[in-house]
Amino acid sequence: MTFDMTHPIVFSLTEAQLDQAAKWQALIEQLMTETDTFLITSVRDGEVIPEVSPGPAITLLLIAEQGELALPVGIGSIENGEVGMAILQQFQGAGLGQSLLSALLDWAAQVGLTEVWLDVQHDNRPAQHIYQKFGFQTTGQLTPLILPNGRETKLQRMRKTIT
Repeated sequence: MTFDMTHPIVFSLTEAQLDQAAKWQALIEQLMTETDTFLITSVRDGEVIPEVSPGPAITLLLIAEQGELALPVGIGSIENGEVGMAILQQFQGAGLGQSLLSALLDWAAQVGLTEVWLDVQHDNRPAQHIYQKFGFQTTGQLTPLILPNGRETKLQRMRKTIT
């Protein structure tokens, strides 16, 4: 099923739950076809996945609803202070990423995180602009990275102090 883009769509954020796993797995698979950097953390960190997160963690789903159809169209998370976000291409540019980031940062403040960070491709100016709008600042040098498809990119680390 797909959305009729000529009719209104309602968006909401919800914390990812295990009973939604099949839907968010489908979202992740679609995001991986749209971008080669969706799983950049596992590439950057050599697929080292900690068994237990030492700090608070959350995953939020951006849900699009139209009639009986309700599907996740975006995902955002904070784990070990690292922010990660992705929204399906057809829903980008409508301010949904800013809503998702705002909710993540609100959660970070509520649980007492003092800092969050992310890596963004050095040439992704729209994303950098949004992050800067929310108070993220660039730190350190660009980090070169070769993606699984062989494409070379550079990552810029950005940090935000939570007040």
